[in-house]
Amino acid sequence: MTVGRLSSATTGILLVCAAGTLQAQSGIDPDRLANIQAQLAQVKDVLSRIPDSQRGAMSGGAQNLLQLANTFEEAVRGLSEAPAVGPYPAEAPPADASIVSIRSRAAAARAVSALPDPTRVSNPLADSLFSVVGGFTQSETSTSWCGNSVVVGFNDSGSISETTLFGSGGLSLSGSAFSTNGGLSFRDIGFVNPGPNPVNLLAGDPTVSCSDRNTFYYTQIFRTGTVSPLELIAAVGLSKSTDSGASWEDPIAAVSKPGATHFLDKPWSAVDPANPNRLFVTYTDFDQSGSVCGFASPNTPNPRVAIELVRSLDGGATWSAPLVLDESCNVRPAFPLVQGSQVAVDPHGTVFVAWEAYPSGTAASFRELRVARSFDQAASFDRYVRAAVVAPAGSGVGVGSLQGGIRNNEFPSLAIDRSPGASNGYLYLTWNDGRNLRVRDLQSGNGTYGYSDILLSRSIDGGRTWSPPVRVNDNPTALPNGRGTDQFQPGVAVDKTGAVGVCWYDRRADPVNFLIRRSCGVSKDGGTTWTNLLAATPAWAPFHGADLLINPLYLGDYDVLASDVMGASSGFMGAYASVTTSGVVVPNQDVLLIHLP
Repeated sequence: MTVGRLSSATTGILLVCAAGTLQAQSGIDPDRLANIQAQLAQVKDVLSRIPDSQRGAMSGGAQNLLQLANTFEEAVRGLSEAPAVGPYPAEAPPADASIVSIRSRAAAARAVSALPDPTRVSNPLADSLFSVVGGFTQSETSTSWCGNSVVVGFNDSGSISETTLFGSGGLSLSGSAFSTNGGLSFRDIGFVNPGPNPVNLLAGDPTVSCSDRNTFYYTQIFRTGTVSPLELIAAVGLSKSTDSGASWEDPIAAVSKPGATHFLDKPWSAVDPANPNRLFVTYTDFDQSGSVCGFASPNTPNPRVAIELVRSLDGGATWSAPLVLDESCNVRPAFPLVQGSQVAVDPHGTVFVAWEAYPSGTAASFRELRVARSFDQAASFDRYVRAAVVAPAGSGVGVGSLQGGIRNNEFPSLAIDRSPGASNGYLYLTWNDGRNLRVRDLQSGNGTYGYSDILLSRSIDGGRTWSPPVRVNDNPTALPNGRGTDQFQPGVAVDKTGAVGVCWYDRRADPVNFLIRRSCGVSKDGGTTWTNLLAATPAWAPFHGADLLINPLYLGDYDVLASDVMGASSGFMGAYASVTTSGVVVPNQDVLLIHLP
């Protein structure tokens, strides 16, 4: 096993050699750089050929990868010319409250029913180590909890510089942190190991899952291939840890397709609780091969987008061929789309996959959530059912944009009740939705703005039928001035008692709908009624454009809420991205975690 180069051991690890100079100053290996640049050039080519309306619906990881492809040459030039830097700082929250003062409105935005104080997950003192112009940003957190072991994976732009300068193999855009004391404290290990292959590229969008307190799996977008001859591959990468997330083995490809004609996006993974050797991975295949949808002209394939699944029945050693659950051919005028899948397994081994569909394209207001199920360990699936109709939040065009330029989507979050009570086997879907309050907006792409609520639907019959959606957030729908506030990007989990938890980003405390804080809801009656718990810590303003290596209109697409897979504890844990650390605003998002006992 290998561990991230920038481990946060108590003795500290220097980023400079004994002579006090960066590796880059003596020259980053030009062959290695050429292989990385070839991979990025192919990513840029593939993504540039996807229709604009479809590209906008691709994951945050894909958007960040495209930005990296556009800026990597300049970033490497800066690294190679950099003077020596000091040691990697010891992990501690910043003590200087003068970094940025919190606006009075944010300081006043406090709640009566308060969430517990958050725990720091990522190390904020490393964020400006290489650059104060760009800094490092963490986002899109996935939390996995098995007994006393908790692992959080996240996108980490700092890993780009770390693996470029100090790695000898591939490139990583991903970070991770772990706890062995039940989430009371975390150790940030630095970048997730990309392996020795110089064309390996771990591109983020992580999902972390566990089968016991030692064994964790980290799934993400992966580009790989061979160097001689140069052959590049689109893949979903799976990394395994057998030491509770302290280190990660070299990634393997759970699925591989030709890199010149495919981009595998938005991966998700799950472990069968009844058999930890059964692993399931879903993803979206942006396919430009023309093999299914044909060609508009001899050299112009019709793009295809598909929700697909692969499985392993031997703990990840071997993987099945892809199984198509839903697909669409992106032909004019509609450009239909499917995207944003999640997979989960119930206590009896039944596999469920949920995703969002845009039958009339991303410009239309009609969208829906679909769910398919398998009774044979994902060898085959029933035809999907429509679980919910979705009204887009915010601007409602493409993936959508919330006030302040926050990229947003309605991708579903899926959870299954594995408790021993009467609710065993219940399924829950949550998403953010703009149906309850739409106001006229002259600068919106469709002339309206849909203030976002957190909605939840459940199925008590194994996914065949779904209840009408219930509003989880309990703030007033409309303010006295007729406008509203946004609640967005929810994650859902069910604990061993059958309680349902949902956490999200919340703007209810700010009447002008800009500042953000964290909120959660808990239901003790199967999702029928909800108690909201709101952060007592100050709200923060969304920061964009503070990191030159990622999409400038980027907050993150999701955060995963977790319950204890081992069933030892009740309650929920969920990491999230925030620019407020210990009450001090910092210029780049860090990762915090809330534990609801």
